[in-house]
Amino acid sequence: MTEQVTDKASSFQAARARLLALAYRMLGSRAEAEDVVQDVWLKWYLADTQEVQTPAAWLTTITTRLAIDRLRHVQRERASQAAGWLPEPWLDEVAPSAEELALRSAEMSYGVMLLLERLKPDERAAFVLHEAFDCDYAEIAKILERTPAACRQIVHRATQRLQRAGEPLERPDPVVHGKMVERLRAALETQDRVGLLRLFSETPEVVSDASVAAPVAAVCAEAPAVAGWRDTVTSLAQHANQAEMVSVAGAQCIALLFGGDIVGMLDVTTNGVPDGSTKIVALRIVTSAERLRATNRLLGRTAVNDLLARIQQRPQPSIAMSRDFPVDVYA
Repeated sequence: MTEQVTDKASSFQAARARLLALAYRMLGSRAEAEDVVQDVWLKWYLADTQEVQTPAAWLTTITTRLAIDRLRHVQRERASQAAGWLPEPWLDEVAPSAEELALRSAEMSYGVMLLLERLKPDERAAFVLHEAFDCDYAEIAKILERTPAACRQIVHRATQRLQRAGEPLERPDPVVHGKMVERLRAALETQDRVGLLRLFSETPEVVSDASVAAPVAAVCAEAPAVAGWRDTVTSLAQHANQAEMVSVAGAQCIALLFGGDIVGMLDVTTNGVPDGSTKIVALRIVTSAERLRATNRLLGRTAVNDLLARIQQRPQPSIAMSRDFPVDVYA
């Protein structure tokens, strides 16, 4: 490998985690993001980069432009789908990799990720670069080939659209949010339908990638809309034999498991009021096996079996004897 190729590889590797985080925020799909980053590497490898003063800026620009092109294509595909489309949950790792740390530094809630689908590709790029990656308007202008003033206006309009959609752009208190998610998990696990309804606001928005439910009109057993929403949630719980709290994009969510595999992910948005008056105002339900594939690689049955196999391959721990009682000193 030549010195120039080595330098290119080093520069790309140093920026790769940030590029993947950016592409994921743009596309809402880890697989799509990885494809974009691979294309960026090929362009970087083949390009004459002798005049490039800041490799990270060059790579960010190409990643953003490729993600915009890819988003224009996939948005048409998603719009034609009979079922709803939801972003892929990115499960936070217990021992975070560089890519995971890059994602956390650019955190956006799952609800905001869903609302980003309402933005045009250029709007989404400008908003993500400014809000998640702290790029100033001059930097965004170079990437999008616009003026700084135009980019400022794009971000302003995008922010207004998201705020009108009702999604809180600020994260709720994590302790209060976590308590509400745990109450929902317990209600699902015990099949407590009455308790389930009490957790929600009067007009919650329930969205699933299997179907898109309209905002619920009122929380009462007689309302057909509520019955449909209630049946959607409880049906998921009935097809799972375990409900666990997990962290997605820095927020507590619920993973529904069956036979050790994740069959559903529930993202919860609360109204942000003090504990005791907190209600769930939105629920997103991801059931697509494709969008849950990366999550299952970390938490599903195969991942657990791999972990157990590695443990079993380790040398057996020695046993120390205390009087006549055996004690495993490594327990």
